[in-house]
Amino acid sequence: MTFTRMSPVAHAQHGLSPKMGDVHGMEVALTFGVVTQSGRNQQHLGVCDVSCFARFGIKGPGAQAWLVALGVEIPAAANSWAQQANGALVLRLGNSEFLVEDQPGSQLCQVLQAADASGSGLYQVPRYDAALILSGREVQNLLSELCTLDLSAKGLAQQALLMTQVAGISATVLRQNLNGEEIYRLWCDGTYGPYLWETVLQIAEELGGGAVGLSAHFKDVL
Repeated sequence: MTFTRMSPVAHAQHGLSPKMGDVHGMEVALTFGVVTQSGRNQQHLGVCDVSCFARFGIKGPGAQAWLVALGVEIPAAANSWAQQANGALVLRLGNSEFLVEDQPGSQLCQVLQAADASGSGLYQVPRYDAALILSGREVQNLLSELCTLDLSAKGLAQQALLMTQVAGISATVLRQNLNGEEIYRLWCDGTYGPYLWETVLQIAEELGGGAVGLSAHFKDVL
């Protein structure tokens, strides 16, 4: 029997009456409320749970060569990221530590899971992250209340990532153009997911935004 996993932030979303769906074996919010309000939130200031995407972590002195041998495009330096032709994201968290995250339509993590990673200098890292997308015109105002670092284009270059404190917890942050829209992606330990969701959403609502479902950003591929 196959059991659908729950998003790390699922319990924090119950009061918002989300419409749920199964993506990559995880139950995740596809929409919140009426479509028009969700669209306004996305454009003004939206908070979206993307914890459902499959992830694969690996580190060690042999990690880069192992990934390259499997056809993975490697980010040029530590604290940077690259997007594969199939859409998957590859984050280089250090000189020899990598996080791979599939997007709708890609199955790179499945390929990596099936490959032999038992060689010397290779260590798989289980990843159970809570992950969010932040979008909209007011996103810089939101980020300024969550993080002391400058996360604008001036402070966070394209293809760069930061491991920093967001709302007082350790998180990884990058800036990305998605469907012609500048968005921010955040990852944190899944156990802090409900706190991060509630904190970010509260500030977003104070700034006139709110929650958006996964289909707001990926409706063409879900």
